[in-house]
This record gives sequence, structure tokens and C-alpha cells, in this order.
Amino acid sequence: MFSLSLFSSCFNHHSNDVSISIKEDEAEYRLSARFDDSKTRAVQNYIKQCTASNSIFKHGGRNEIDATVTLDDNTRLYIKSQEGHLKIKLNKEENSEESYERVKEMCEGVKELLAEN
Repeated sequence: MFSLSLFSSCFNHHSNDVSISIKEDEAEYRLSARFDDSKTRAVQNYIKQCTASNSIFKHGGRNEIDATVTLDDNTRLYIKSQEGHLKIKLNKEENSEESYERVKEMCEGVKELLAEN
């Protein structure tokens, strides 16, 4: 039980109608965010830039996704994105350390983007 607590971390941020939660344990890394709808496009564009994938969010329409995706580098992650909401989950056992680090860095960037006014 003690060893599990060593691997657990949690970050919560709430301000100006923005709520960001990042949780991590030995098996999974998770981001959950709620924010102003007007920032949705910027968040999705940032994720597209970080993942080098234009296929995650389709052009036109509402650009919503609720799926497990496999990126070109074989990173598998769950993304749920809709107006003003984002969830990302990465199973550490299914992905490499490099994939984990890239997704973690991307999520930190999302957090910074949403913290901007």
C-alpha cells in the first residue's frame, strides 16, 4: 500500500470557470478539464500539433471525439473532447516510457493553455 502512494500524484486547478485535474498512478495517467467553450478549438489545435495528427479532430462539424486512438508512433490513448470539456487517459502498461512522457508534456501544455486569460 505504501508503494502505491509513492506512484500516485494529483494536480487540481480551479479558477475563472476552468477546472483541470491531472491524476497519475502506476498504471494510468489522466487529465480531466472543464473550461470555457471558446477555448475548445485552441485546445484541439494544440493536441493536433503535439500529436502530429490531423485525423483526431475531423474538419468541419462539431469536432467532438470519444475514442481510443493510436497515433503514428503507436501511442494508444483515450480522448474525449467536446465543447468546454476534455478527458485524456494513457494506460502506462500499453505504452512506452517515451509515449508516456510525450502525453504528459502535452497535458502540461493543455494546462498552461487553459490557465492563460
